[in-house]
Amino acid sequence: MTDSATPTNYRLGSLLSVFTAFLYATQEPFSFPAAKHLSTLQFVCLTQIALLISIPLVTWRPTSHRDFVSLIRDRSNYGKLAIIFAIGMTGLLLYNFGLSNAHPIIISVILNLSPFWAAAVAYFLSRVPIPVSPTIFFGCFAGAFLGAMAVAWSQLGDAGKPTMGQLADNFLHGSWVYAIPIPLCSALGGTLVGKWFARYEESAAVAANFFAANLILIPTTVIILYRRSELQFGGDLIAVILMIAGTIIASSIGRVAYQIALTVTGGDNGFVTMFWNLVPGLTALVSLVLSSWIADLHFAADPMFFFGMALVAASLLLFSLMSWRTPARPS
Repeated sequence: MTDSATPTNYRLGSLLSVFTAFLYATQEPFSFPAAKHLSTLQFVCLTQIALLISIPLVTWRPTSHRDFVSLIRDRSNYGKLAIIFAIGMTGLLLYNFGLSNAHPIIISVILNLSPFWAAAVAYFLSRVPIPVSPTIFFGCFAGAFLGAMAVAWSQLGDAGKPTMGQLADNFLHGSWVYAIPIPLCSALGGTLVGKWFARYEESAAVAANFFAANLILIPTTVIILYRRSELQFGGDLIAVILMIAGTIIASSIGRVAYQIALTVTGGDNGFVTMFWNLVPGLTALVSLVLSSWIADLHFAADPMFFFGMALVAASLLLFSLMSWRTPARPS
């Protein structure tokens, strides 16, 4: 990672954050065919196998491989790895509970609040202030948030678009409340990785966290699936391969890019996650490209989509330009 005297670089941070958003956007379209046919436990098992496969890919550089081995061998890191694993599992379980009886658009609203929670985590854990005035931050956040929600709404099919009455009923009686801590868990995990493993390369730190989760989740899920006679993952090999590829691209390479973006911005999680508002639009565009081969994917090019993308782009452009004017501070 960077030396403690290295100044923050919001220009590079912007590029890395956009790149991270693009990588994250590939996960849903690539995983969609497999998710339709696999149980939750099968999906988790395959995801962990994909992350295990990705470890040599993200630690191929000698320095990264050396840092990975060093981190794993240091027993003083085991408690930290366990805490980050627990935070990640909490977020995953809350996501499943949240979706059990809540409309996806409400969950999307909650997840798109990530920049707010991430900025709070960065400030209270690492004393990293937002790079612009609160007025600029919350103004750009509001614009990007509304744009992202417009994009998400535009991609719902007519059968999936709820009425206002249905949304109100879902809001009052749904399970969406479980999703509220999810952005906090995500931001907390990223900030703690950057804070606790600062002397290791980002790819090594991410790979070590994958490895810790693999040691627990792969044997556990395989044993349960074996007892249930569910180790057969369906006959669609192409769907499984696409899911594994999407997991490696998004959850592995994307996670490394996220951690690097945190490093070059001095741990400014609020800044980095602001660009995640691009994910709904980029996901729709990736779906458009893949829809020629995956019939279940669709892309709705209606005016709301273009309005939402324009609003997100304008908000993030203003946010980037204002952030770049912030005097550099030591990381």
